Amino acid sequence: MSGIPILITGATGYIGARLLVELIERLGDGVRCRVAVRKGSDASFLRNLPVEIVRADLRDPVAVNEAVKGSEVVFHCAGLVAYTKNFRNRLYDTNVLGTRHVVDACLEAGVKRLVATSSIAAVGSPGAESGTQESNEQSTFTEWQRHNVYMESKHLAELECHRGVAEGLDVVMVNPGVVIGKSSGRALPGSSSNEVLRMIYEGRLPLCPEGSTGFVDVLDVADAHIAAWRKGSAGERYIIVGENLSFRELFRRIAAMPGSRAGKVFRVGGAAGMAAGAGGELWSLVTQRPSFISIESLRQAAYPARYSNQRSVRELGMSYRPFEETLRSAIL
Repeated sequence: MSGIPILITGATGYIGARLLVELIERLGDGVRCRVAVRKGSDASFLRNLPVEIVRADLRDPVAVNEAVKGSEVVFHCAGLVAYTKNFRNRLYDTNVLGTRHVVDACLEAGVKRLVATSSIAAVGSPGAESGTQESNEQSTFTEWQRHNVYMESKHLAELECHRGVAEGLDVVMVNPGVVIGKSSGRALPGSSSNEVLRMIYEGRLPLCPEGSTGFVDVLDVADAHIAAWRKGSAGERYIIVGENLSFRELFRRIAAMPGSRAGKVFRVGGAAGMAAGAGGELWSLVTQRPSFISIESLRQAAYPARYSNQRSVRELGMSYRPFEETLRSAIL
């Protein structure tokens, strides 16, 4: 059978689903896609796609080995996003041990290239006291970031990838910013980031952090994964950010959109911020669901973070979509 055999983990998630569709639409019979799906995950949108579904939980190394067998390329997009401390163990099991099992399986199967979805959360970022400094792929992970459970898990996952490189595996890491946007024509899995943007648009979330971060279109993230497979340098990572934006500017742009009901914005910080973060921690503890609001996530959002995308432009040939276009697709 012709076609490059490819495995995608996390294909029922926001990034993995978009990547899968792009691979099929662009390459057609040039690829044979297999997807590793955890039992209980909603895989309904996969029914009409030419893919092979294998049941594998990342926490099960035997199942991961079976899923990886026969693949030339593996896109490891699976992961857990959570910011509350009660999710620390689950973040470690999924993001760190899960990546360890994928790396080990790729080494065992002789996979030609592993493209791992990381995050700007794993990229070194100075604290607020350092002022606005632009981070790049060489920026060192800092001590304050270790207190953020999600950041720590993505950093440790990258160390597993580097361990794989040391043992002879060809690995490229992709580090997207806050991924937003939708694509028309297909009912693909959504994201909590888009939901937050819509809450701001509808005037249901007037609380604005003081910091800044990098944003990127989900379509650009899919492009970056494919470019990393074809052009990326082994053992390296690539920051994928379309635009750096303060949260105040983000709120302003959303408020200027047609039909927006966004009103007065209140700064999140000090005692109010701590109270909001504690509320998010309590809600997550009671419901056992991830929360994007926590004490550490609000501290993170207070930092004036900026990220350079120049390496991705130079080495991967990335060209990023206009932010306003992405914002409209996420909200309207």
